[in-house]
Amino acid sequence: MKYAIFCLLAIVTPLLTSCIDGEEEVYIKADGSAKVKAVYRVPGILFSAEDAEELKTNITEGIEKQKNLQLIANRVDKKNGTRIITIEIETDDMMALEGVLADHTRGVNSSKADKMLHAIMGTITVNLDGLKAGLQRDVDLGPLLDANLGKNSASILGDSEFRYIVHLPAAAETSNAHTVEDNGRTLKWAFKLRECRDKPISLNMVASIPLPWWVYAMVVLGLLVLAWAIFAFAKKWRARRLQTAATA
Repeated sequence: MKYAIFCLLAIVTPLLTSCIDGEEEVYIKADGSAKVKAVYRVPGILFSAEDAEELKTNITEGIEKQKNLQLIANRVDKKNGTRIITIEIETDDMMALEGVLADHTRGVNSSKADKMLHAIMGTITVNLDGLKAGLQRDVDLGPLLDANLGKNSASILGDSEFRYIVHLPAAAETSNAHTVEDNGRTLKWAFKLRECRDKPISLNMVASIPLPWWVYAMVVLGLLVLAWAIFAFAKKWRARRLQTAATA
């Protein structure tokens, strides 16, 4: 019996360690719009076809509740025994990302798909200070890993990791990114899942708030109006001076 269990573990463990993977990439533009693409790879033995369908439904329902968000891609493919989850979202206002799935309350007896969705999303908090925005995201994968892999998840996960990439229109002022590229405009984090059971993932950064194009247009228009007003006033004042001099 022990030999059979050992053989089973020898077969299953490589499948787990080679398939669990996740990457999220966020593009924030100078006009305040943003695009998010997330790809997760999960072993089919941990995530069934039924789980996949329910996950897609939950994502669709969650995004539909949010204003200014558009769901571009939401699919789960299967390749070599691995389910590949792809989610892509676009928005005209990056601040709308703060409320993603916030209204979707997880029930007491929630499904595996529901628990997985809330675990990988975590919590997103945005704090505004003038023209600066501070973003804090916390992802606690511990309960999810324990429920699916047991208490020995650290030894099973190997080099599996979650990666996060943020592209900014201007350099971030501060962050806890593991790698900073493109003169501070690209921030990268990489977390080994074996370390995430006891230590939640934490991402934070502070950056300037991208303003919509119409804000710049209004500023330029305001300057033009001000310049015209000054010119008109100067012209009128000069005409009065000439008239006064002529009657003197």
